[in-house]
Amino acid sequence: IFWGEHLHHGYWDNQQSPAQAQVRLMERLAETAQVPRGAEVLDIGCGLGGSAFWLAAQFDCRVTGLTISPVQARMATRKAKARGLSDRVHFQVTDANEWQPEPASVDLVWIMESSEHFRDKSGFFRRCAAALKPGGILAVAAWLRRDGPVREDEKELVATIGAAMLSASLDGLSDYRRWMEEAGLWVSAAEDITRFVEPTWTHCARIVERPPVKWLVRFTSSSTRSFVESFPLMRQAYAQGAMAFGLFAAKKPGP
Repeated sequence: IFWGEHLHHGYWDNQQSPAQAQVRLMERLAETAQVPRGAEVLDIGCGLGGSAFWLAAQFDCRVTGLTISPVQARMATRKAKARGLSDRVHFQVTDANEWQPEPASVDLVWIMESSEHFRDKSGFFRRCAAALKPGGILAVAAWLRRDGPVREDEKELVATIGAAMLSASLDGLSDYRRWMEEAGLWVSAAEDITRFVEPTWTHCARIVERPPVKWLVRFTSSSTRSFVESFPLMRQAYAQGAMAFGLFAAKKPGP
């Protein structure tokens, strides 16, 4: 209802529609990471398969998507079959918090707004590095908190949003960079792109004001209502600088 197939922010650097902006965010991450054609890709936190299908179509990649949700995996698998991509795009039900990779097995690890849900990010990025072949690439788009010291009111705001959005934690841009470097990766990009993604929440606020959506939300679970009620808080957090949004690219040493 809120995002369509691509369960992530949009990137507005022109007069894009929300759907075009979501594709533009994938383009920006792919440009930043210099995604190679024909890559073997692991899409961690793949959702409904939006990035997996896009990478397969745009870069001729072979993609394995990991999701914690059996429902998402079933829906994504059906879409892959309907689009004739079953030979190149597959989905697995896996909790990334517990995931143990096959060493040096993929060319690209793609993480589009899922790292927020992982408890031990330092350990997670070490496992990502282990999964990459020499010369492999890690591409990450992530919700962040303000880098550096955070005021108490900002901590409370970010904690409220994190609980509503089911996030384990939000961390700073410098934290992500450090974890990737500690995992033995060379970080080629760590960009704050907050101003380009902020309009996402103006769009979402408009959606929830539509009468059919307001009516539907009344009959959803308490967690879904908390999720929707946090939309104005997201706009506030971005406006205050309590939250940010980052793009990262890192490479494993090798040929």
